[in-house]
Amino acid sequence: MLEPVDVLIFAPHPDDEVLGTGGVIQQALARGERVRVVFATNGDGSRKAASQLLRKAAASLRQGDFIKLARRRQQEAIAADAKLGLSKSDLVFLGYPDAAFTEVYANTGGQPVRSPTTGRTATHGPFATDYHSLVHGSPAPHTHEAALADFSEVLRESRARQVYTTDPADQHTDHVATYNFVREASQGEPFLTFVVHGGPGWPRPSGPTPDMPFESAPSGVGWPPPIRVPLEAGQAARKLDALDTVFSQIALQKDRTYLESFVKSEEIFWTQDGV
Repeated sequence: MLEPVDVLIFAPHPDDEVLGTGGVIQQALARGERVRVVFATNGDGSRKAASQLLRKAAASLRQGDFIKLARRRQQEAIAADAKLGLSKSDLVFLGYPDAAFTEVYANTGGQPVRSPTTGRTATHGPFATDYHSLVHGSPAPHTHEAALADFSEVLRESRARQVYTTDPADQHTDHVATYNFVREASQGEPFLTFVVHGGPGWPRPSGPTPDMPFESAPSGVGWPPPIRVPLEAGQAARKLDALDTVFSQIALQKDRTYLESFVKSEEIFWTQDGV
């Protein structure tokens, strides 16, 4: 069973919580509040990341290689969030399939979705055990029903006063699926959203600019954002340090500019209700 927390963050993949809420996490902890981060997937769906990590040609990758990537992504999440002040016990890994989570949301009947990379049809955690196995003794199948039950249970047990997840306008399908599960599980309770994949020009200014606010709007959302949370210089610096821990994702970038562009003098959010 999960203990109650004050702030609950649903991240589609390891690193999304740092990008969208790295400052919010620090501020909540500084107030003496409890924070929990829930990862919908292990981030094991990228052939480029697996190829870079294992130094293998993408065409030669096998299912076991993506499980190694999942292990690395979990380890990076634990290390990155430690820099923000969280411990491993504050993190929950649901273990649903990266790059196929939208198929899980759509799977309301029939056989469980098979991960296109790991080949798994049920949740798993190669470094940190998946939530369903920890709590219920066995992994959950990759179905809408099972995933919704996990999201609902975590929401119910956490009893958080503030919930964050990715926005429905986010251009990554796993991010939209995560939003949809939170929306359905929240049953009308309000929550806040942030955008990671916002289309060309997002985020701006380019690169880490801890003394400047966001200057452009992600595609598909209103501007200015209804909620702007100012960050202190030290909080922005720790967020940047946490992002530097996500080696597997930095390796995918020609440089670090995209990820580090989320380091600003603020974090921004949009309001949602669960209806």
